[in-house]
Amino acid sequence: MRLKWFGFAALACLLASIPRCSFADTLKLTGTGSTTANIGSESVYVYPYDFSVNGSSSTTQLMCISFDKEISVGEQWNVNIESLTAAAGGDSTLLNSYEEDAWLFGQITPSTSATDVTLIQFAAWAILDPTGVETAADTEWNNNQVAINGLIADAASGVAGAAPGYFNQFELYVPSGPSGYYNKDHGYPDGVPQTFIGTSPTPEPGSLALLGTGLLGMVGEMKRRLRKA
Repeated sequence: MRLKWFGFAALACLLASIPRCSFADTLKLTGTGSTTANIGSESVYVYPYDFSVNGSSSTTQLMCISFDKEISVGEQWNVNIESLTAAAGGDSTLLNSYEEDAWLFGQITPSTSATDVTLIQFAAWAILDPTGVETAADTEWNNNQVAINGLIADAASGVAGAAPGYFNQFELYVPSGPSGYYNKDHGYPDGVPQTFIGTSPTPEPGSLALLGTGLLGMVGEMKRRLRKA
């Protein structure tokens, strides 16, 4: 019986440590930062983008990696929240692009200047959609092409030299839904929503302590029941 109890406790710990999976998750754009960049005659926002995930009142800040898509504040859509590997689906070239974008995203800190954030954002866009970024007239790309290309090269080197497991901390929020659903008839005037990248939530120390207390309580109750048996 003790072996069974130990197996139950180990299983509980294992389940608690499994990374978050997504089933019918929702993403709603609630706001943006104040930094914009020029795209032709228009101004577009760059990182950070503020989101509510699954209706939460807390804000999750993500970076956009899809240049050729558009969204509006207030829009909500279904997403698959996936690891970079899962989102790539076995496509090694796509996985490498995701990892380069993740590496760039990882360079942003609270002290990063708005100018550098803009350059990082354009480098991330250019990795997955180089044609769209490079051909947009009078853009940040044209004005800062050397710097952006330098960041792209840095990302390639960063991926090649990354420590094992480094990219496990990142998640992609990939739009999902029925084919053809994202159109103006369903409240999406700008078309298919964009893909965003963020970091996996880390349990707070208090949450971990609460989890540990709960597991210990379960263990104690199981031992009492086994003794009575």
